[in-house]
Amino acid sequence: MSLLGAWALTLGALPALAASPPARPDSTWVALGALPEKLDGPIFALAINPADPSAIMVGTSAGAIYRSSDGGATWATVARGLGRGVLTIQFSPFKPGLVYAGTRSDGLYRSVDGGASWAKQVAIPNTTVRAVGFAKSMTLVGADGGLFSSRDGVSWTPYLTLAPLSLSAIAVPVVNDPAPRFIAGGDATRGNEALPLYVSPDAGITWNNVKSLGSSTIIGTAAAGPAPLKGDSRALVVGTNVGAFLSNDGGVTWAQIAGLPAIDFTSATFLANHPERFYIASDGGGTESGGLWTTADAGQTFRSLGSPIGSVTALAISTEDLPMVYTATYRPIDHAVMLWAYHDTGATPNPPAGGLPPAAELPAAAPLVAIRAWDWRRWVTGPEAPFLALGALSVLVLLTAVVLQFRRGRD
Repeated sequence: MSLLGAWALTLGALPALAASPPARPDSTWVALGALPEKLDGPIFALAINPADPSAIMVGTSAGAIYRSSDGGATWATVARGLGRGVLTIQFSPFKPGLVYAGTRSDGLYRSVDGGASWAKQVAIPNTTVRAVGFAKSMTLVGADGGLFSSRDGVSWTPYLTLAPLSLSAIAVPVVNDPAPRFIAGGDATRGNEALPLYVSPDAGITWNNVKSLGSSTIIGTAAAGPAPLKGDSRALVVGTNVGAFLSNDGGVTWAQIAGLPAIDFTSATFLANHPERFYIASDGGGTESGGLWTTADAGQTFRSLGSPIGSVTALAISTEDLPMVYTATYRPIDHAVMLWAYHDTGATPNPPAGGLPPAAELPAAAPLVAIRAWDWRRWVTGPEAPFLALGALSVLVLLTAVVLQFRRGRD
């Protein structure tokens, strides 16, 4: 390697110098710059470098990762071809420059230079990875097929006790050695098994099922506070398909948050150094019934930030006391995907200047093709054949019953 190449590699491994983000009005929604690709699906992966509030990354449904060094005004491509979409991007709070990206059907990717370059983690199978959690001594990854742990960020060990589960949320209420505490949650896909939300008090050696979240069947998000509110446990927030729940004792007991609607919540995050302040978002199940809320009193009261689009699919906040809030939204009427910034000063939210971009017309649905009555092979061999046969049998039974009754009447 040349001296110039070695020098460039060294620079790439160092944290990027913070750039000044564009000046933005207080408590006002501002649209970010367009990504280099035309989006055809919602954005679920959005992250801010904790060491640089101007450095943002976005992962798309096409498997690309884009990075911005100016607060989202412009974007550069840093990765492509990561599975069938990027579902999460997470910066390590303990190792500057370390970032993980979970993908759909392509496992886990790792960056050690703040997202400038990415390497696939071959020790994790080509599965769908939706969540990453960090303790000081280990990292957890939640995937379809269970949970994986690593102490060096390179070798990964599966937790066999959670192997059958599809996990989508991880939080770490106790991060210190020697025994960090974890929670891991996912989706009760059949709807009749126990809610897959588990708490481990001993660094993943044992896991206890949480059974106090009412009728919830899906864990969409989980977040732990930045510092203990009391004792050694951090506050925990879990978003489910029927509302949000809060625990102040490390996941032992839970209570539904009364100040939020009973809808599905998909993103949650605490403000750095403020365990009483967190943000929580909902995509409304792909409708405008979602939104973005925040609390400054540990969940006693909430205020809406008036998201320009009700369906919020991803959320990230900077570390300042008056943070920049970044969101991705999805407009159901025309499938428009948009990125937003909001400087939260606590004032009444203002909509974006100039309003929202007009909705585009979706392509007309293709007309249904009539099945020709004389094409009997289509009826016999098509997917509807079993149902047609069952219907014919029912008609035959009915006719037989009528004939028998008629015969009895003649006797």
